Amino acid sequence: MTRPPDDAPRGFLLRWLRLRPRLVLAGLVAGFLLAVAEFHDPDRGFTSLLSIGDILGETKVSALRAVPHHVYEGSAGYDGAYYVQLALHPALDNPELLRAIDNLPYRARRILTSWAAWALGAGRPAWVVPAYALLNVGCWLVLGWVLLRWFPPDGWGNVIRWSAVMFSHGMCMSVRHSLVDGPALLLVALAMRWLEDGRGVAGGAALALSGLAKETSLLAAAGLRVDLRAPRTWPAVAGQVALVAAPLFAWMAYVRWRFGPAEDPGMGNFTYPFAGYLEKLGASLRDAGATDATPLAWATLATVAALAVQWGFLAFRPRPEDRWWRVGAAFALMAVFLSTPVWEGYPGASTRVLLPMTLAFNILVPRGRKWLPVLLAGNLTVAAAVFEYSPPREFFAVRAEDTVRDAVRVSAGKGWHGPERHGRNTWRWSAGKAELRLHNSSGAPLKVAMSGLVGAGSGEQRLRVTAGERMLFGDTFGVKPGEMRFGLTLPAGETVLSFECDQPGRRIGTDPRELAYQVINLEISVRR
Repeated sequence: MTRPPDDAPRGFLLRWLRLRPRLVLAGLVAGFLLAVAEFHDPDRGFTSLLSIGDILGETKVSALRAVPHHVYEGSAGYDGAYYVQLALHPALDNPELLRAIDNLPYRARRILTSWAAWALGAGRPAWVVPAYALLNVGCWLVLGWVLLRWFPPDGWGNVIRWSAVMFSHGMCMSVRHSLVDGPALLLVALAMRWLEDGRGVAGGAALALSGLAKETSLLAAAGLRVDLRAPRTWPAVAGQVALVAAPLFAWMAYVRWRFGPAEDPGMGNFTYPFAGYLEKLGASLRDAGATDATPLAWATLATVAALAVQWGFLAFRPRPEDRWWRVGAAFALMAVFLSTPVWEGYPGASTRVLLPMTLAFNILVPRGRKWLPVLLAGNLTVAAAVFEYSPPREFFAVRAEDTVRDAVRVSAGKGWHGPERHGRNTWRWSAGKAELRLHNSSGAPLKVAMSGLVGAGSGEQRLRVTAGERMLFGDTFGVKPGEMRFGLTLPAGETVLSFECDQPGRRIGTDPRELAYQVINLEISVRR
């Protein structure tokens, strides 16, 4: 009697194949958490995620100044720096807010995340600030779970769609700068989930909260149940929309009562149809076609193209009976009128403004290999997302023998813009003349060797490095970075190295800074 074939290896293989998508998702979540962990500082926690610039200076509210936090040099910061101050005073009852926040009536509309951070921090500034810094991280994790409803990990197609939303540039930008867009998208997704389940009250409440997070989220009310072929039902739907919008309008009335009308109510973000997009497309093509085009320029062009693919899919494949199509179409219609302030930058704020359109696109694109090119092309914003997870690091690193490891301190003096980083590369720009300060506390002279890269902002620059009257280095560089090497004997006490070029800096692209040259990956080796 022959034994039946053993099906155990085949069963194990099938179980392994079914498990692989889940393992990939778990790995992606772990990678995200590791990327966020890079922003942690032992003394200031995760506050570098708030993007607070030193240009705010003493205009910050007292409660924020009292909490240790990371400050970006030579930077105006980003919107998270304003929202965290609202979180410290969520009732808007502190007169310091008028000086601390530009256009307070406009920004105060988006109050929900500030309320949430205040509640999570129990109203204590030392807890509220880190709570706001990590609020987007928590929302990212919850959104990842919510999206499993539409993208269950049962195949690679859903893994692509889930990853494309979670690692879209807009979502990563919201996490990186503690913005309101990520939490607002979470509430939209929850609302749609509950509406699909027939839980109209819960879905409507989530939509109302999303409007308090960001007012444009109310466009997702297009996902409410409506029969377009039954005009008699339309008044009831309009009443539901009014109920969803009521909390936002009530809060806006309170803000107006306290502070009067906003100086810029946000209408400057809109313009003639397609004017903003075409301007952005032209600028992106020029930047990517330049001889010195950077990877970020190409990623920006890919992002602009991806949003066009999303828009085209929704515009030319209408499904008005599908609530997700109506949501995507509402944001696609808004995209038509977005103006320069939303599109400008590398790649700009458009990806986060249009996050619900990105989610709707990924849900609606049909399954199957035939649609895979459309799916991939519409999700190219992930190419720019990698540029968001570059924690602040200094542009120099000190390598020293054990006997003198703690004897030398190095700091960037005046004349530098803030430190920047992408991947393993770190750098600082200067407008022309800058200082690097080295302090030797060993009590004896030390040998120092310096090496790194130098690149000009445009054209060619001749850079000289001096210590007092001594010339340590001098050479000419172009836009493509070249090598810099020199050494010196470092006496006890402080030595100031002066970096100076022969031509003034100039603005490059949309960057408001004056840029003459950049010093990249400066390595400082110290020995006796």
